[in-house]
Amino acid sequence: MRRFFPLYLLILAIFAPHVAAHPHSFIEMQMSLETKQNKYSGISYVWKMDPMTSADIAYELKGVKPDDPRWKQQEAIIMANILMQNYFTDFYYQDKKVNFKRIPDSYHLEREGFSLVFFFTASFMQPLPIADSHIKIQTYDPSFYVSMTYQNKQQITLPIELAANCDIDLQEANITDSMRAYAFSLDKSDTPEEDLALGKQFAQRVDIRCP
Repeated sequence: MRRFFPLYLLILAIFAPHVAAHPHSFIEMQMSLETKQNKYSGISYVWKMDPMTSADIAYELKGVKPDDPRWKQQEAIIMANILMQNYFTDFYYQDKKVNFKRIPDSYHLEREGFSLVFFFTASFMQPLPIADSHIKIQTYDPSFYVSMTYQNKQQITLPIELAANCDIDLQEANITDSMRAYAFSLDKSDTPEEDLALGKQFAQRVDIRCP
């Protein structure tokens, strides 16, 4: 019987015994804001999982082509688990939290070398006017078991008609030495204290302002 792993189990996969401290797994992100009729309509992500994180699923899908029902099944399982965590994203527009639709517009899984790359697009419940807007976005695993980061702000894009006028700022988290030491002290079997919101404290913040 073939095993198919949801993203949640992928993130909580057991790694080599010498590995300690949070995070244990790494996702490199790209993000694009989607627009329609002078309004933000949604957000598109590209999540590239590190080879260790990708290993179990990649092994189970060895020799399976993207049009195979087994590949489609795995895509759906990963997407379902992302939905369970509300896309792992806090999205604020004019300092008010914005809700996403529960059904994504699209999603698919690809291989890239030894890594798996997951693509998905989700729409907001309501379109958001672009003019004179301020957006704040944080994408993170609350437990900080997995690190979800942008390499630089070039990984965050706007449609070409907005790019010249809108400002994008990628802010690194301001982590205290004590919080860093606490995260480093956690073994892979440990669960951080829930009220610390550890993942959010380590999360980068994307700020986008448009005139």
